Amino acid sequence: MTLLTTRPGEIGLLAAGAIHSALVKATDQANISSYIEGQSPLAWSDISDAGWDLVGVIEDDESATLRDLVEIAKAWGEITVQLPLLTTIMAKRHSALAAEHDGPVTFSIPTRALAAGTGMVPFGQIADMHMVSDFTSDTSSLVAVQSLTSDIFAPSLRAAHSSHITTFTAEAAREISVVWAAEGSGIAKRAVADAVTYAKQRMQFGKPIGSFQAVKHHLSNAHMDAEQAETAVVWGSLDPANAHRSAVYSLDLSIRAVELAIQVHGGIGFTWEMGLHFYLRHLITLREMVTALGEHA
Repeated sequence: MTLLTTRPGEIGLLAAGAIHSALVKATDQANISSYIEGQSPLAWSDISDAGWDLVGVIEDDESATLRDLVEIAKAWGEITVQLPLLTTIMAKRHSALAAEHDGPVTFSIPTRALAAGTGMVPFGQIADMHMVSDFTSDTSSLVAVQSLTSDIFAPSLRAAHSSHITTFTAEAAREISVVWAAEGSGIAKRAVADAVTYAKQRMQFGKPIGSFQAVKHHLSNAHMDAEQAETAVVWGSLDPANAHRSAVYSLDLSIRAVELAIQVHGGIGFTWEMGLHFYLRHLITLREMVTALGEHA
């Protein structure tokens, strides 16, 4: 009998650690605003050469589980860069044709914010990007992204709008939702950590603002939201029947945590240079796409 555990396996732990180390080295933990609108500090070849884009492919009993992918996505979210690692992992996990493709892969999701017949394509702005046409059929193909327009709301997702809509299996929709929610929980964790650091350093009336009760309450609530977001997505990875609901709930908590982190920064938290809005925009877009995936999950 297989025992249910909330802990990730060795694959998840090793891959998450390696990816996190690569991201720390590439970004030098710089402020997200210093690189997110330009070229990625990490090259796609650094990912593909290490085989990380294939980590989710199911081949045998030793393959990565969804719980493992949650661990990887959390690490990826903690240091957000504008590369399609998670979309590629999930596309290649659920499409044999995508797994054979050397480059990054994505898919198209219709959201409430777009006109009927138009899909949101995360990382569709990347040159030579291909997307899976259909996860439900053996005759699926990879379609070159032909963008109707670029979506500029979340620069970290490099999204585009396409007239082609991907068809999802229930399993693919659920797993993609969970992985994106895990990424969101990693983002929330990073934003809260940054807020704690700021509260320790920012002085007011001769004291760090973190010593003030109102700021403490904000940080405490943000920390609880981030922790609960992670818990929700872990359970979602283990409970297919409630996976999508857990993912949406987790993203809502992550959004609230980041909003509180922004408030702790005061007026500067809303400035372009601080960059906290990039995290919030990323999360809002993820929630829109995960909500749309609920029609298939």
